[in-house]
Amino acid sequence: MSTHRLEDRAAITDQMFRYARATDWLETENHRHVFVADCVFATPHSGDLLGADAVVEYMNRVLPQFEATQHLIGNIWIEFTGPDTATAVSYVRAWHRWPEPEHKPDMILWGEYHDAWVLVDGTWRIRERRVLEAGIEPRRDGGVPNRRRLKA
Repeated sequence: MSTHRLEDRAAITDQMFRYARATDWLETENHRHVFVADCVFATPHSGDLLGADAVVEYMNRVLPQFEATQHLIGNIWIEFTGPDTATAVSYVRAWHRWPEPEHKPDMILWGEYHDAWVLVDGTWRIRERRVLEAGIEPRRDGGVPNRRRLKA
């Protein structure tokens, strides 16, 4: 692998971490530096959000309901599909703490981010992110926590 591709890989990984930090620190405007303006962002809970404005609006609506969150990203697999495009799959463990008056147990989601990346003006950005949920605890229906194997 060339030095150039190693630098690209590091830049994409840094952007993944920037997304997590922007999410956990409620710096939602920083999501605009991670996604392209006409991105697609999809979770099991949001459906398809179209555009960075929709991503920021969604984050501003959803994240403040939690006292704290922590998104851990690992097992990052990046494949370059062209000189300025790449795909990536990474694991995520997302912890969510409800505020004290709620007295709800912490919510933990396990899953994967499936991303399409594009190089725009020297910066790698997400063109499409699909969040796949492998398991969530506690379950929304009150049942026993489950985890399932994900396969694209």
